[in-house]
Amino acid sequence: MAANPEPAHSTSSAPFRLTPSETNPMCIYLVKNDSKGDKLLFRYPFHSFGGPVKVSLNDHKRSLHKDSGLEKTVRPHDLTIFTDDVISSLFAVKMELCDRKFELKVNNVRFVGHPMQLVTGGNDGGSESGNKKPQSPSIIMINIVFALDAFARRQISNCYYDLSKVLGVALRHEEKRCAYLSSQIKDMLYIHDAMAMGTNECDLDSSIDNKHFKSILENSSLAQDLKSVFEGVVTNGLIKLKVNNWVDVSFCLPHKVHHFYRDGQYFEPESINKCLKELRPYHGLLLMAERKVLLDNLPQDSSPSIVRLINMYNPVKSLETLSADSDLTLAQVFNIAGHLIYWGDAIVIFPLSETNMYAIAPNVPTERNNKFAKKFEKKFPGQKLLEVMSEFSFPTSLQYKMCPIEDKSSGSTTVQILIWLLQHKILLQYHTYIYFMPSSKGLGYYNDETEFHDYNNKLPSEAPMTTYQTLSENWLQLSSGGYSSSMSSAEEMFHSLEEDEQIALMHIPASANPDDFRLLMRLLKQGYLSGEHHLEEIMYLENIRRSELLKLLDKFKDVLVTVEMEDPIISNFYSH
Repeated sequence: MAANPEPAHSTSSAPFRLTPSETNPMCIYLVKNDSKGDKLLFRYPFHSFGGPVKVSLNDHKRSLHKDSGLEKTVRPHDLTIFTDDVISSLFAVKMELCDRKFELKVNNVRFVGHPMQLVTGGNDGGSESGNKKPQSPSIIMINIVFALDAFARRQISNCYYDLSKVLGVALRHEEKRCAYLSSQIKDMLYIHDAMAMGTNECDLDSSIDNKHFKSILENSSLAQDLKSVFEGVVTNGLIKLKVNNWVDVSFCLPHKVHHFYRDGQYFEPESINKCLKELRPYHGLLLMAERKVLLDNLPQDSSPSIVRLINMYNPVKSLETLSADSDLTLAQVFNIAGHLIYWGDAIVIFPLSETNMYAIAPNVPTERNNKFAKKFEKKFPGQKLLEVMSEFSFPTSLQYKMCPIEDKSSGSTTVQILIWLLQHKILLQYHTYIYFMPSSKGLGYYNDETEFHDYNNKLPSEAPMTTYQTLSENWLQLSSGGYSSSMSSAEEMFHSLEEDEQIALMHIPASANPDDFRLLMRLLKQGYLSGEHHLEEIMYLENIRRSELLKLLDKFKDVLVTVEMEDPIISNFYSH
């Protein structure tokens, strides 16, 4: 739990705005370096961008250190200036630089990867590598590199660095198991040599290079996997593949998985960690897909705990309830919830309840016959999305939308519509936050400004004697009746207030009730009345019923102000 929770209106974890070029890679490269030299084995996409541009390696090295003429003439994101020889020379790092982050910025392009050193050729590939004879062991360096926008945020480039590392680890495993990488490299080099034979060096233009890589893509499973990786990160940010039909590689780019309605707005990856730190047992989960679809998409080696939790899932259950029903510790439930949230399979909600209030989320499309309206009408025949949305123009409680005889379970039509709207982030839940404002700095007891000024300048001894005497009598009576610790704490809290705050409380008849007064002072001392904790959080932390809190708000309405706002943890998943 965070020691210092942020205010309810905090936007420190808010989404940020990006252009598509910042989030999508421009190209993926596979480079090797061994005793026979360096070589660009494969790249995708392999088509040229506006025609070839011949640039020497020396020109590129100079552009890394000073402003060269090349840098002024290069078009933004023009990858044609990087010939195959230049790419292989830049990415084929020395062995001592392996197994660490690789990052290189040239002009408007940032290259990110994780070079790895492997021992190849020492194992028999068997059927996995085509029954080829084992070779003597040798050391080789491979580097899977992504070309990104030079101005992409650090969180974005770190994601692609992690992806490069994950792919490298999978290839290292398969090389050790069955010499898979050695076989793939040999096949790629054979295609390069075969297509280059009989072709003059001066004729090696981009069309010849394209034929090289097209042929490699058709014949190499590793090249096909790299293509799948590139297309996955560009389309939806999800990568799920089996390297050599053996090693599962799963990866997620959170800024691509979590969608927003506002154009150019993406989820900041670091916000996931901030959100999970603020997760509480009273929060709940909302799956973004049907239970069966989610279970079918889980890897074969998924933990049974994940399957158990998904089977016990219900949007009306809190994480604490899920923990008990699934026979899992709360820590396990939090870890599984974090996994589902990171992969975009679930979002954080407050468990569905009749008392929950919902309103239309910001930036939701309201055009007639938009894609969401058609999707909604197909899911719920006879219902119109815009008509349903109009009912939530202002924060509205769910209990006012349900028929008295309607089933209150999650299977009712009204609840299913609500779940659909929450899954598509059309509705946003609002919570009640409480502010203690008894003085002239906030809410006044009197409407007339003159009376209010005189009232606030009175001394405590000038307050109504009935209330003042009743308070004193209650303190003495409760102190002698076994309530000394709780009442002395309330009295101590009361005397720590400013004079005008004490006067405001003395003018409220409910202050004469020892139970109400003690509860108010307790909430005030715990910091719950500063607008940073909503009703549901107070109910959970202090084990108080909602009806008890609502009665307290009504009795002390002259000094307690309520505001309807969204939970900052939940609002992270919505555009702003």
